[in-house]
Amino acid sequence: MRLAAAAALLMLASCSITGKQTTQSLQSLPSGAYQLEKPHASLLFRVKHMGLSYYTARMTDFDATLDFDPKNPGASHVKAIINPLSVHAEHPTDKDWDQRIGEDFFEAKEFPQIVFDSKMVEVTGEFTGRITGDLTFMGVTEPVTLDVTFNGAAPAAALYQGRDAIGFSAKGTLDRTDFGLTRYGAIVASEVEIVIEAEFTRRG
Repeated sequence: MRLAAAAALLMLASCSITGKQTTQSLQSLPSGAYQLEKPHASLLFRVKHMGLSYYTARMTDFDATLDFDPKNPGASHVKAIINPLSVHAEHPTDKDWDQRIGEDFFEAKEFPQIVFDSKMVEVTGEFTGRITGDLTFMGVTEPVTLDVTFNGAAPAAALYQGRDAIGFSAKGTLDRTDFGLTRYGAIVASEVEIVIEAEFTRRG
């Protein structure tokens, strides 16, 4: 048991040491198809509640693919699919709260997927970019832009059985009323903040 724990710690340490935010590390990765590593990804949204605080919740069921060209990032493409029933808001007293957000507020039975499909990738700095894509939510498709930071690359990452890995952070905003989500406007703001952390590994 101790040996297994030590090996796991060694693998994690190896991954953290080899992950680097350098132009060289970015361009050292091969181009091709990358898949989201779900255990090391998160998707949060925040919205102002009564002008007093930001109500924060997490989507727990989503996946994404990345067609990545490190030498020409502008040619890259990302697509994400989110289950609107996977809201996790950690309500302390209402065990059905998450389900009601998904089924009632997001109308997930009628619209069972939220889809983001990138259309344009812009390089804004050495380690930053901007991705604009179509977000389809509740039957409406509107453009949404995410500001992206390249966090690091880990070629042949031990944690991922020798697969090449890359990590990003992304933030953006959307107006929920653009998608027909107008309910509770008196107490819930229209602007929604999105915060994403993602690690991808190369397939094949």
